[in-house]
Amino acid sequence: MIKLFSLLNLAGLFLFDLFFLSDISITQDAPATMAPNSEVKVTVTINKDQVSGFAKLQIDLPEGLSASAIETKGASFTFAEGKAKFIWMALPSQPQFKVSYTLSASAAATGSLPITGKFSYIEDNERKTKDLAPSTVTITGGAMAQDASTPTPTEPANANDLATAAGAAPAAALDVALSTAAIAPMQGAGGVSAKRTITPLSATEMLVEVTVSKGALRGFGKLQETLPAGFSAVEKSSSEAIFTAQDRIAKFVWLNLPAQNELKVSYELRANGQPEGEYTVNGEFGYLLNDETQKAVVGSTTFFTGARALQALQPQVAAVTPTPAPVSAPKTEQPKAEPKPATEPVTAQAQRPKTTTRIPTPETGVTYKVQISAAHREVGSPYFVERHHYSGDFSIERHEGWIKYVTGRFTEYRAARDTRQSYIAANYNFPGPFVTAYNNGERITVQEALMISNQKWAQ
Repeated sequence: MIKLFSLLNLAGLFLFDLFFLSDISITQDAPATMAPNSEVKVTVTINKDQVSGFAKLQIDLPEGLSASAIETKGASFTFAEGKAKFIWMALPSQPQFKVSYTLSASAAATGSLPITGKFSYIEDNERKTKDLAPSTVTITGGAMAQDASTPTPTEPANANDLATAAGAAPAAALDVALSTAAIAPMQGAGGVSAKRTITPLSATEMLVEVTVSKGALRGFGKLQETLPAGFSAVEKSSSEAIFTAQDRIAKFVWLNLPAQNELKVSYELRANGQPEGEYTVNGEFGYLLNDETQKAVVGSTTFFTGARALQALQPQVAAVTPTPAPVSAPKTEQPKAEPKPATEPVTAQAQRPKTTTRIPTPETGVTYKVQISAAHREVGSPYFVERHHYSGDFSIERHEGWIKYVTGRFTEYRAARDTRQSYIAANYNFPGPFVTAYNNGERITVQEALMISNQKWAQ
């Protein structure tokens, strides 16, 4: 009888474990094959059962593959050093949910590339991990897939052939082709288009502005710009996008595109000691339409550095100067529509105390502000009153070689967002405006601030 009772107890414990232990699983629909320089949407399905709270999904990608977020289900997303991370401060409430990302194969990708990953979570105050079943993506149609017996041409017909004949790697050959071939703009599905203008700021610095006409399109979007070799890019205005610049690629990524029909972003392009001459920027805007990846080609824009850049600046000066004058004239005689620190120093200095130029108390914790403009020289309130009809307060920050003009200090992202919207509604015609974020006074991305402060992004 005692043995029977013990057996019944063991059976009861087994059934309890069967019904009440968490059943966690993770799967993804990664493709079996991809072509070089292509993209595909990958969906990850997470069965989390009753698990809640903090969690992290990490996808490990080999060299040649990269990822950018599409649907995060409230997670913050980062990709660096081959690791794509979705981090939740609090998991979605439903037992099963899906996240997705764009898997990109570089032009130099080749061979069979493994994808692994894991889902980490907290249960009973213990960290636990569920591994993702490994998969392999085979790159097809690349340079390595060509028949080895194919003879090498003795007189290459184009830049790509020249690079290959000289022993350059496939990526280097692509760089040569990108820097020499002009790409025409092309409208994408759904009538989406983009255009670019490049304006010289100095002999070695350019202002690049891209306008994306997207209509009512929402959801994921990515503007990718290919820079000339040796150049770097610094964000100026992002229209709520996440900006990154690495390995000659500048990206503006939106997890959810803003509501306005037209987006405007800008960045400063720097020559970094490159020889003066002619250079080209290429780019494209990628987006989802009916769950299919689409793109609108921005095309090629050519610009000059050095003496020819300075020549391009001269017509701009003449256009705003009342009488013809040498290029150096703006240093001593400023046009009416521009700031006039040289001719009206007393007025500018008298006005500056009204425009807080430094923060009176140290900043602590996560805060948000609204950037309304940026320039390479300091101006006072009269400039903003005359140019933008704006008479409110602002403060000045010196950041990455720029003088940036910001307003407000908010502990909630939504309050900063509402202020930004009010500036747009007031038609101040600011180059931005957009929300900036800080942690203990140090400028960080809005995405990082939202994660640290456990706040939700608000459109």
